[in-house]
Amino acid sequence: MSMLHEAISGDPDGFRFNFMGEPGVTTASADQASSEAVAIEVNARSQISRESIDLDEVCVHPELTLLKRRLTSEDAAELLGESEVSDNDLLPGKYEGGFKLWECAVDLASFLSQEWQIGMRTGPGPMKGPSIAPTMAGKKVLELGCGHGLPGIVALINGAEVHFQDFNSQVLMGVTGPNIEANLGALSGEVQQACGSPRFFAGDWEGVGRLVTKQRSGATYDLVLSAETLYNLESQEILLNCLTQALCPPHGEAYLASKKFYFGVGGGTAAFRKLVRRQGIFECKTVANVDDGISNKREILRLSFPQSIAGYF
Repeated sequence: MSMLHEAISGDPDGFRFNFMGEPGVTTASADQASSEAVAIEVNARSQISRESIDLDEVCVHPELTLLKRRLTSEDAAELLGESEVSDNDLLPGKYEGGFKLWECAVDLASFLSQEWQIGMRTGPGPMKGPSIAPTMAGKKVLELGCGHGLPGIVALINGAEVHFQDFNSQVLMGVTGPNIEANLGALSGEVQQACGSPRFFAGDWEGVGRLVTKQRSGATYDLVLSAETLYNLESQEILLNCLTQALCPPHGEAYLASKKFYFGVGGGTAAFRKLVRRQGIFECKTVANVDDGISNKREILRLSFPQSIAGYF
């Protein structure tokens, strides 16, 4: 229990961030700036009109189709200002793959839409909204490493306030924001009013974890979502620390969609389970398995606090 309380309490000194108030950032002090990662809030809404971009339909499951911006590798390189993106999904320290729609993100969006019984259609006229009243209204959701943001968009449609985080601000402005505008714009006005509101944060997970901890009174989350983020052993530990800082005990949960193994880099769900057990804060359970016979086997993990801690909060 002491480990849990230590993990969620945070350090009251140092880095400060205006996370839940007016958009902006208070920078780290001079002696911290070089050693602490910083996250910033980004205005990624209404940057690009729906009519000016090409959109693809993504069938999340038979009753749910979402829209995403279509980008070539050359488009991504131009948006990021890095020619190497044309030939690489990842550039350590520069780019973390956010312009590409990864299959585990579709897995997670599908899982959530089925859990929440959300069904929509494409075709003439406005898209239908949730098949039931939004069940996430008033809830706070964080999508880490969001890229195209499809899982977070499902949460928005279900009424949640969703904060989208990606390493690159260009990803948030180039695909996440436009995808949100396209999907919400396809809904009828009445359904749009029931949707939640988005905010956008650029930076790495260490910076996000710090800003959440320092503003803990208003910046913890009911649900954290993440897809294709367990590929690297070193980043797994950073991600787990961020989850520990972000989730609101005792009922906060995280859903992580990942391949079971990432060959050649050591990551995957098996390695992450071992890390979670070693840390000793969360319970970890597989809630979905995906095996299409084409790509690597995939899973969705649910992290939650032990029921035994409920009496302490």
